[in-house]
Amino acid sequence: MFDFDGVVLDTETPLFEAWRLAYRHFGVEPIGLAEWCESLGRADDDPLVLDPVARLRRAAGVDEAEVHRVRRSFSADLFAQMELGAGVASLLDQADAMGIGIAIASSSEIDWIERHLGPRGLLDRFEVISCAGGGVPGKPDPTVYERACAALDADPRACLALEDSPNGTFAAKAAGLRCIATRTPINQDLDLSHADRVVDSLEAVRLVEWFSA
Repeated sequence: MFDFDGVVLDTETPLFEAWRLAYRHFGVEPIGLAEWCESLGRADDDPLVLDPVARLRRAAGVDEAEVHRVRRSFSADLFAQMELGAGVASLLDQADAMGIGIAIASSSEIDWIERHLGPRGLLDRFEVISCAGGGVPGKPDPTVYERACAALDADPRACLALEDSPNGTFAAKAAGLRCIATRTPINQDLDLSHADRVVDSLEAVRLVEWFSA
């Protein structure tokens, strides 16, 4: 089971950079990496998640539409340059070869995931996409993982989560899954020790070590 943002696609780095550029555009001190990382893995409607729009509106005195217009002007090119996460293509192929069900379990909403996977022809690589939204809480709540397991008719203890944030690892472990956490460009200083294994890249993961053939 793949987390989406930061694992399948590194949407987090370009989004962070786009917000920093937007803040500078309006003459406001950009958000720091440590504060940004506190929100990684959480749903947008989580009361603990950073609201960069509200902060920029207060600091710069601009309306919401203008904030979004400027941020999107910076993020469009950055998103277009995103590549599939390192090791993800290999893991998808390994899972297919071993007959292992594949899912996404994400705090993002479904339209965000479809917006990025659809044009890349990747939606059909995942049997299940379990997302936050519509009353389903985001991570660290385990619900998105529990729903993914149920949709695959899989025992959580037999499943493996691939994560990149503390909130994600907490959610996976609370749902009863085994969990591998991978380092990314912006999570280098985060505590991922709740995972069963931490790797520098998913390229190091071999599913045969975690599942019986």
